[in-house]
Amino acid sequence: MRQSVEQVAAELDELLPQLQCQRCGYPSCADFAEAIARGRCRANRCDPGGSRVLDDLNRLTGGTDGHLDPAHDTLLLPESVIIDESECIGCTLCIKACPVDAIIGSAKLMHTVSSLDCTGCELCLPVCPVDCIYPSQTSEKDSPLFQESLLARAPDHRAHFRQRAERLGNSDKPHRVGNSLAMKKTIADSVARARGKRDHIRGNAVCREKDTAR
Repeated sequence: MRQSVEQVAAELDELLPQLQCQRCGYPSCADFAEAIARGRCRANRCDPGGSRVLDDLNRLTGGTDGHLDPAHDTLLLPESVIIDESECIGCTLCIKACPVDAIIGSAKLMHTVSSLDCTGCELCLPVCPVDCIYPSQTSEKDSPLFQESLLARAPDHRAHFRQRAERLGNSDKPHRVGNSLAMKKTIADSVARARGKRDHIRGNAVCREKDTAR
């Protein structure tokens, strides 16, 4: 019996890592899976899944892509992010951007990240007005340890994403992003600013220590 598009999409979604990172150009893993099932895009756009997920998707769809699309292929990816709590202003923008409710805090109070729940999607980085969020635990995405971690955490990530969607309803559903290259550049710029700011602060601290020692 031939499967419906919805059934194929559900099976494809089960193969995805559920980071909800939008690096594929779609608002969620489920949206990406549906696009593949409907023939709207190729399966070679799951950046964090790397070659493992691409092979799985090819087996299910009969696809022949041997490599990820270069626009959706990053060597190093973070497993989570951290917030410099001393710099956080409590604006809640990162909380609203997080697709899995991994950021804890409230307005005008310090925020923190639950590393166990964070997917490393980095969607919180561009919205932070003070650049106090940094990638953490960066790994090569095709390494066995990174892929094993994705497999182990995928069910929880999917559950948290769905719980958030149910809690917020359709009013806060993620918007479809633009092209992936533009988003990657935005995130890269945010990371560079945050790291530059952190290095500047550390440099000033070292200078003060040297002055004190004299």
